[in-house]
Amino acid sequence: MLSVGGVGVLFSGELNDGFVEGFRNLFARRYLPDVLRAEIKPDVLIERFKGDSFRVFSAMYDVNGKDRYKLESAIPSAYTNEAPVFFLLQATARAGARKGRIFVTDSVSVVNPEGRAVLFVGYPHTGKSTMSALAVSEGLDVLSTENTVLDVRDERLYVIGGTEVLVYDPKIEEIYGVSIDYDETTRSGYRIVDLESTERRRLLKKGVEVEKIVVLHASFGGGNASFSPLRGRKIKKTLWYFATSLLKGMDYYEPAPLYMPMSDEINYNLNKLLDSAVEHYSGRMFEAFGNHRDVFRRTVLFT
Repeated sequence: MLSVGGVGVLFSGELNDGFVEGFRNLFARRYLPDVLRAEIKPDVLIERFKGDSFRVFSAMYDVNGKDRYKLESAIPSAYTNEAPVFFLLQATARAGARKGRIFVTDSVSVVNPEGRAVLFVGYPHTGKSTMSALAVSEGLDVLSTENTVLDVRDERLYVIGGTEVLVYDPKIEEIYGVSIDYDETTRSGYRIVDLESTERRRLLKKGVEVEKIVVLHASFGGGNASFSPLRGRKIKKTLWYFATSLLKGMDYYEPAPLYMPMSDEINYNLNKLLDSAVEHYSGRMFEAFGNHRDVFRRTVLFT
């Protein structure tokens, strides 16, 4: 049994080759939030058959409150068999949304000096990993590095989970004059930091209130930071994209992501998040432009 972002996943079938443990390696944990061995109530049931290719040949949704899949796959691994990781991310995002645990993709979250979370969202190459790296260099807690799990409490957003493996471009250190201890490197020379810690788990178990939301458009060559506030429909439209991308299979895997239906329960929880964002983050949600360091300084450090 695994817990992925607080979603219970029960595996059955042909599992004597370490298939389940494949979801606990660094590559998988870069994309799957908070993967733990845990005995919790299952929300997703997966029957696995050994095979050289990856395919899902049976999917049933909302059967007695559970989603059920049958699949063929080799052990999950970087470069050679990544598809099961992104399948599991999509499957747990759907089950999480049914429970009110919304998986927000292309996002990172850091704890500011006052103990609240700054949630950064953005398309690829807009500065998210750099924000995480700068936070690590400042000794701040990073709650999520790629995918963030949110819930709504008293009409406010809380970070309750997220990915814990940071992959960053080493030129960050040279350009911004920071030093970061890293664990490994990728084939492309990017550096990997495993941020798993007791303190991070304590914060996520309690939940960290989101103080502001920043849509990133940062770059190394950008000038001083500038900000454009988002309100009303623009907040909904922006967050709808990042909160539903995983459900819709926007994180591509072969042979093709599944079509997963959006139930009334899922739509209710998504709209609860969007309505809360409009109510409490109008004036606290911005598009940010400029160089990473100045955006980070003004949104996280308040200087």
